[in-house]
Amino acid sequence: MIGAAVKAEILKIFTTRLWWGLLIADVLIGGLLSFAFAFQLGQPGGTGDATTDALFVHPSAGAAQAIYSAGFIVTLAELFPLALGIILITAEFRHKTWTSTVLSTPLRWPISVAKVVAICVVGFVYAVAYDIAAVIGGGITMTVWRDSGLYLGSAEVWQTLGLIVLAFIVWTLLGFGFGLLLRNQVVAVFIGVGLAFIGNILFGILFSLLHWGWAPKYLPSSLTSSMLNPTVASDPSQHTFAWGTAAVVLTIYGLVLSGAGAILNQRKDVL
Repeated sequence: MIGAAVKAEILKIFTTRLWWGLLIADVLIGGLLSFAFAFQLGQPGGTGDATTDALFVHPSAGAAQAIYSAGFIVTLAELFPLALGIILITAEFRHKTWTSTVLSTPLRWPISVAKVVAICVVGFVYAVAYDIAAVIGGGITMTVWRDSGLYLGSAEVWQTLGLIVLAFIVWTLLGFGFGLLLRNQVVAVFIGVGLAFIGNILFGILFSLLHWGWAPKYLPSSLTSSMLNPTVASDPSQHTFAWGTAAVVLTIYGLVLSGAGAILNQRKDVL
């Protein structure tokens, strides 16, 4: 039953025109940000962060890691999977497909499980596309203008590419859960993206005023940066989690929010 429901949910997403339009945006974000970031290679001081800038003095696997994860380092790429998760689930409320699905299924929990699994599959597909675009975009700059290799023989680089996939899936789950809670597509997108982008800055200022130096590392954006930038995460002065701990905490955030949204929708009336 669950398997059939998951297949139906995935087909529902990939048989619409929305998925490839979002895929184009996904590829452009990954490719262009890595392409631009790679120009910092050999030019220290370009990013404004001393720890990150030190990576770019000479070509290295660490520099390649930063280049391929550039979109997440500047906290822009994470907004896409967040919006993706919101759009995919709120489109169901907007077009009443949620209603028809619920009315045709006696139990709601298989629907919720199927949707979560489908969202993870979709997030994985988009994440792999993002990785490929980031390697191509950053690779063009690194090989043509900077005469550097792609460092795809490095285990650390592959670790970063794998963690990008995990981060992408988790941020898609965060968007999915947020969309389930609000249901209105426009409102959910604006509030969700606003909280992820502007809210991150505001919370940072608030924590600073309260002298809570320990708190910023718990913000989803900070956790993502710690995951994908091991050099920064290993610097005690940065007050961040180790990459493994950051990955676990961020994953818990995604599971809790998506789970909360699914649970609250178990007993809500369909419209």
